[in-house]
Amino acid sequence: MTACDDEVLATDYRDVGLKSDVAGDDAATDGDDATPDSGPDIQPVIQCDVPADCAYGGPCLDLACVLGQCVGTPHAIGSACSDKDACTTGDACTALGQCKGALVQCSDANACTDDSCDQQTGCVHGYNANICKGGDACATWKCQSGLCKVASTTECDDANPCTNDVCGAKGCEYTSLQLAPCEDGDACTVGGVCKFGNCESKPIVCDDDDSCTADTCNAKLGCLHAAVDGPCSDGNNCTKNDVCLSGSCVGEIKDCSDGDPCTTDACDGASAVCKHVDVADGSACDPGSVCVLDATCTPKGCVGVKKACDDGNPCTIDSCNPKKGCAAQVAFDGASCGNGQTCTAGVCQ
Repeated sequence: MTACDDEVLATDYRDVGLKSDVAGDDAATDGDDATPDSGPDIQPVIQCDVPADCAYGGPCLDLACVLGQCVGTPHAIGSACSDKDACTTGDACTALGQCKGALVQCSDANACTDDSCDQQTGCVHGYNANICKGGDACATWKCQSGLCKVASTTECDDANPCTNDVCGAKGCEYTSLQLAPCEDGDACTVGGVCKFGNCESKPIVCDDDDSCTADTCNAKLGCLHAAVDGPCSDGNNCTKNDVCLSGSCVGEIKDCSDGDPCTTDACDGASAVCKHVDVADGSACDPGSVCVLDATCTPKGCVGVKKACDDGNPCTIDSCNPKKGCAAQVAFDGASCGNGQTCTAGVCQ
C-alpha cells in the first residue's frame, strides 16, 4: 500500500485521528499493555514526511502530517457534507469523521409504480401493470402508464326483471321488487307481477276462432297461426261446400236467382231461405234478350219494345236472336218478292 492510495488511506486516516493522540504518548498506556486492541477502532499509524503523503480523508476529515504521522481532524458533528449517494438526504458529519445521511423515502403512494433508488440518479418510479383499485367498484381496474384505469366494466343487470340492479360502494347490489309489474321476456305470457323475486305471468290465448289455422305460441314471436287444408264451416247458411283456402274458410254462395229481372233475390243467412222482393214498377230491367229495347218492370213482368230487324230486302227473311240480335236469311230462289218478280240469290228480279 502506498501513501497515494486515496480510497484506503482516507478510511485509515479518519479513525487514526480519533483514536490516537497527536504526539502518540498515550497510545501505549490506553490498555493493560502496549499492544493495540484488535477491534475496528484502532488503525495502523500512517507515516508521513510531507503533507502530500496524507491523502484526502473525505468530506468530514482534514488530514495533516504531524511529527511524521498523518493525523485526522474531524469536522464539527452535524456539519453539512455530501456522501455522493443520491439515495441519502440530509448528509452530515459524524463524530467519527464520516459523512452519513438518512435514506431517501422513494415511495410515491402510487400502486401503479415500482419504487426504487439509484445511487447515481435517485428515486426511480417504474410503471407496472398491476391490478389496482379505482373509484368504480363495479369495474375492473388495471395500471396503465402509471395510472389506474378502467380495464373492463361489469354490468349489474342480472336479467331478472324483479330485482332493482344498482352499482354500490361495494359493487353490484340487487334488491327484490314485490308486486311490481314485470315482463318475463316470454311472448306467450301477459300480466307479469313480481312475487318473491320471480316474475309470475299468465299464458295468452292464441285461438283465433278460425278452423283453417293451427294456433300455437312461440316464446319469442308470440301467437302463430299456420294455415291448414280441409273442409270447414264459415258459419254462413247461404254458402255450401266450405273448404279452407289460404287460412280462410271459403264456400260457394247459394244461387237464389228466380230468373225474374224485376225481383231482388237474396239469401237469408239465418234460415238459408231465398227471398225475392219485387222492384218498383217502371224500374229499368234486363229482359234477357237483345231483341227487346227500353225494358221496364210492369205488373206483367219486364216488358219492352221489340227491336226492328227489317233490312228492307224482300228476298231475305229477317229475325232476331235473343243472344245475337238481328239476323237475315236469304230467301230461296223463285220466291215471290212482289210485282210479279221472284228472288234469285237474294235479289228481287
